[in-house]
Amino acid sequence: MKSIYTFLLFFFVLGIASTYSQTDTIQVIGPKQFNQILQLNKNAVLIDVSCRKDFKMRHIKGAHLAQTSKDLFHLIDTHGKSKIYLLYCKEGYRSIDAGKMIYEKYKIKVCSLDGGLDAWLQSGLGLE
Repeated sequence: MKSIYTFLLFFFVLGIASTYSQTDTIQVIGPKQFNQILQLNKNAVLIDVSCRKDFKMRHIKGAHLAQTSKDLFHLIDTHGKSKIYLLYCKEGYRSIDAGKMIYEKYKIKVCSLDGGLDAWLQSGLGLE
């Protein structure tokens, strides 16, 4: 009985770890959870940290473009530290770096879309 409990606990933890991971400064979450936060939380601010060309081609509805750190910091200064910041880019790497910059300057944690816009689209979620 104890081994069954341990076995089930292992797969439960493994399942959580695969859908959610965290660094010291940023929460990396999958597309479905990212979308839930975006849809259900009025304090969420969506930021695309891609370049302007990529943003014009495709972006998630309601996203603000922040292609430089100056743009990014201006958005944080405008919306304030109490918001939930949801960051994404094409593959997810640039948004993690942007989240770390936000943490270094403001000491607030943010969320990054795991796999970026590519994962968002693979999950069947729409664009603007």
